[in-house]
Amino acid sequence: KQWYQRRVRGSMMLRFAKVDKKKDTAGFTAAQLTSFYMDSTPSINSLIAQCGGSEDELLGELQISFVVFLLGHVYSAFDQWKVLVDTICKGRVSLHERPAFYKHFIRTLHYHLRETPSDFFVDIVSRNNFLTTTLKLFFEALREEEEELDKELVARGGKFKLHLEKYFSWDFSVDEEDDPVIVDM
Repeated sequence: KQWYQRRVRGSMMLRFAKVDKKKDTAGFTAAQLTSFYMDSTPSINSLIAQCGGSEDELLGELQISFVVFLLGHVYSAFDQWKVLVDTICKGRVSLHERPAFYKHFIRTLHYHLRETPSDFFVDIVSRNNFLTTTLKLFFEALREEEEELDKELVARGGKFKLHLEKYFSWDFSVDEEDDPVIVDM
């Protein structure tokens, strides 16, 4: 690794946008704290700002991180891809604010998944698939917010879900045991 770092000049290194998931939550009410951890819209807004204010640039970063991992076998690019997918999927308020972005996100993710084998995202040790967990939250948000969301976005999300269930045999059904516990204080 030292040999590699010595030969690569600083200007040649990939610099991904940083996902800021840490924030000083002191003074938050219980509702604000719950919202902060369940909705990643502030992180999405921060990422878009880092990408020059362009949603397309953020999707470009998603694509380049996937391609660099797939072709270059750079694990840090895969980590970035996972973080971006997770962050984008958990942006409940963003679904309302950026429907065109999410339509493009679904298309982009569809093509990424077409390039991978069906067991690619399964953790060998835990047999857990991070992507099904993340997408389950995304599809659940689309279902819960269906009346207020862009109809084309909801339809595209539904088709994408059906495709994944058929092609990968993934299960996105919602278990009541997985529901969050709301504590009133």
